[in-house]
Amino acid sequence: MPPLRRSAIALPRPAKALGNALSIAPSSALIQYGILGLKVVAGALAGATVALAFMNYESRQPGAPAFEPARNETVVYRRATPPKSYARMEQADEVAVEPADPAEPVLTSHTSYYERPVQTVSFTNSNVDQPRSIFEVTRAAIAKALVKVGGFVAYRSTTETAEPEIAPRKRTGGIMDEVDDYLWEVYQRLPVKKDGTGDFTWKDPAAARRMGLALQDYVISGMNPEFREQLYHAGKAMDAAGLQWSMLSAFRDDYRQRLAAGFKASVGNSLHGGSRRTGGYGDGRAIDIAGADETQMEDVWKWIDAHGAKYGLSRPMPGADPAHIQQRGDANKVAMHLREVRTGIADARVTETRVAETRVSSDPPSWRRKHHRTKVASAR
Repeated sequence: MPPLRRSAIALPRPAKALGNALSIAPSSALIQYGILGLKVVAGALAGATVALAFMNYESRQPGAPAFEPARNETVVYRRATPPKSYARMEQADEVAVEPADPAEPVLTSHTSYYERPVQTVSFTNSNVDQPRSIFEVTRAAIAKALVKVGGFVAYRSTTETAEPEIAPRKRTGGIMDEVDDYLWEVYQRLPVKKDGTGDFTWKDPAAARRMGLALQDYVISGMNPEFREQLYHAGKAMDAAGLQWSMLSAFRDDYRQRLAAGFKASVGNSLHGGSRRTGGYGDGRAIDIAGADETQMEDVWKWIDAHGAKYGLSRPMPGADPAHIQQRGDANKVAMHLREVRTGIADARVTETRVAETRVSSDPPSWRRKHHRTKVASAR
């Protein structure tokens, strides 16, 4: 009898294993169908999103307005007084809101049956004056972001100021006015200042405004007078040779040097006007030269290499910084001679020297004058 019980107990085991297999199979099928259903729902949501975006885009396209443009209009009317029975019935449900200002509309959560003025404000097409095309929007955004400074365009400051445009200093007929006017004209030959690092036209105007100077006084008068004299004569020679040259950068203070990008000296150590390397404003001794026409860029640089020594100028880094030129040798002596030639002082000195030499050569020797006086005395 005990063996029969063991066999009877062992019989349900295969059935239990089969039941477990049957329960696992429907579970895996349900999981697969669930994943498929999720995919379908996700696809439907994605399609609906795309369709909604397309509809929104189409609704923003400019087209004929659905109604005539009109100004904002205000309609004011008084509601008629209802029977008092209705007024008593609605008293319990009425939410009374006393207006702070009789001119303001009164908004309640339930309809009011009390006698009071009602103001309805209707807004109709309040965006009539806004641009309707992408081109007008872009043009308006550019006009808002940029500001004209002299002959250049710069980014507008994030904080609007009512400061007037700074006027250049008044000419007093000084000896350097001719030089400064010419160099300013040369600087403006290239309105857009850019190189391999990008467009940096805005940097000089920003630095000039920070110092409270006009752009002309900042970039030109910030250079050393002797250096400006050298540039004047070298520039006139380039003009005569048919080379239209210009400047990418002239004087740069420490703030402007900090804005510079690419290969550059550290702040304060720049010959353009660094506070440690030079005397700062009024003592800049370097510029970045360029051709007013991009096709003449290399020709201008080659001209400096060939003729710059005559004017005390050099291009010391033709590989790393080909546009950079600065003084060389006894630049002060060269500049003084060039200024004398320009102002006619040298010609006057030569004339005075020649007149003095002529007077000396026309006078008789001292021994001859003495002998002449002796003869005159003996004759008396």
